[in-house]
Amino acid sequence: MSASGLLFELASDDRLAILSEIEKQPMRLSSVARKLGTTVQETSRQLERLAEARLVSKSSESRYEITSFGRAALALVPSLRFISGERDFLLSHDISSLPAPFVHRLGELSVHRRINRLDETLALSEELIRGAKKYVWLMADQPIRQSFPHEHPAGVDFRLIFPKDIDSEAIQHVRSRIGATLQVARIDHVDVSMAMNERIAALYFPNTDGRMDLTSGFTGEDPGFHGWCMDLYDFYWGRSREGRSG
Repeated sequence: MSASGLLFELASDDRLAILSEIEKQPMRLSSVARKLGTTVQETSRQLERLAEARLVSKSSESRYEITSFGRAALALVPSLRFISGERDFLLSHDISSLPAPFVHRLGELSVHRRINRLDETLALSEELIRGAKKYVWLMADQPIRQSFPHEHPAGVDFRLIFPKDIDSEAIQHVRSRIGATLQVARIDHVDVSMAMNERIAALYFPNTDGRMDLTSGFTGEDPGFHGWCMDLYDFYWGRSREGRSG
């Protein structure tokens, strides 16, 4: 099957709904129709298409079940939904520098809230720092001094990732506020800005002109969203190993 052929089969809300239901458990035709609120005739037609594409199969007990091929195809759908749902954002922001594995996992960002103003970003960053109990991890192309309150929870692990060419005086200003628990890492270029603690994460990308945009981004507490951000931060933190300092 060609990629265009697979996309064509997935380009139907009804077929996607059928795949999603059958993935949970094998079902007979009448049960699928009842679950989706469609006619048996229409459901049968869609199931035949899915079976012909080898996305589902029919057992000897007349139960439809998703194939391993269908399960792999269905796993791609959340990323496509995220991309289509955030079309306007992606038209004005550049995510092309993301490592390929994280582009493939964009669907994990599906449960989120949009940030639309700089004051939201600043308020969220300060709240994130004040509310941390275990750690605060930040990555930015420049320190946002307003985000570092003079008072913050004791014993919290602070990690900051900045570009190599950042002003050392700016880092010292941050260090003077945070103290000994701060670890700083430097990388060649910051392609995405992040802020997170053990509960919540925020994510920002550059505009299409290459400038980091902190006026528009995403935030979330969903485990999928938070896990994606944590893994991406770990990726960049690992790359910065040689340039890290206490």
